[in-house]
Amino acid sequence: MSTLYQRAESVAFVMGYENTDTPDDATYVANLKTSDIAVLNGPSAVIWEILETPTSSESLITEMKDIYGVPHEIVAPSILSFLKDMENRGLIEIIDVS
Repeated sequence: MSTLYQRAESVAFVMGYENTDTPDDATYVANLKTSDIAVLNGPSAVIWEILETPTSSESLITEMKDIYGVPHEIVAPSILSFLKDMENRGLIEIIDVS
């Protein structure tokens, strides 16, 4: 069985670069059930973009390692911690596939 991460169904988000009046690189994510809001910048905003499609943690770690040129042993704990935090806040979901 493989575990994939995806954006939760109960979230709304705005990517800052889509707003032409006041562009920035932040992504704003809100849990519509709890009203919890996250402001994602830099790598966390990139992760959010990647999670548009269900992705395994290892694929995500590899992609971020390649994008930023950071060794696996440095990037992996940060990404796993980020995913756990986002899951705890109800902003992403885990799906199990066989």
